[in-house]
Amino acid sequence: MKNLMAIAAATLLIASCNEKDNKTETVTSKDITKLKKQLNFKPAQPDSVQYKLTINNNSFGTVPGPSDYYLEAVLYYNDSIFKKIKKEYHNADYNDPGFKKEAFDFKWLPENIKNELNSSPENYSGHPDLFYNRNRNTQLWLLKNKILILSYTN
Repeated sequence: MKNLMAIAAATLLIASCNEKDNKTETVTSKDITKLKKQLNFKPAQPDSVQYKLTINNNSFGTVPGPSDYYLEAVLYYNDSIFKKIKKEYHNADYNDPGFKKEAFDFKWLPENIKNELNSSPENYSGHPDLFYNRNRNTQLWLLKNKILILSYTN
């Protein structure tokens, strides 16, 4: 019995030594080209962006899996493009998503955007994503000529 337990313990130890750690990378950037890899900008290219992207690369180990990500972003638009986006979202038929503005209060947000977010109407609860990602875990919060995006995988 002791030999069996020793063999099991040794096997677990060897397996854990061979297991590589998942690689987590966090990028904070204003590079719109890199963000295009995460979001679809074909319907409405922003003038500029700011974002924080955390990717957990799960492709290592004995049972590799898909990579997970967590994205916080601000997309900045000019007046005319933003009006079209806003019209598109306000004309879309969807259930109230019930998002909370606190979820969009990203730690790295500039103070003026935090103030604008906190001044959002009480009855506003965000928008589901219609074309940036189409991930059910993508949430939008519209401000003045800006869209806050929170998107993640499970």
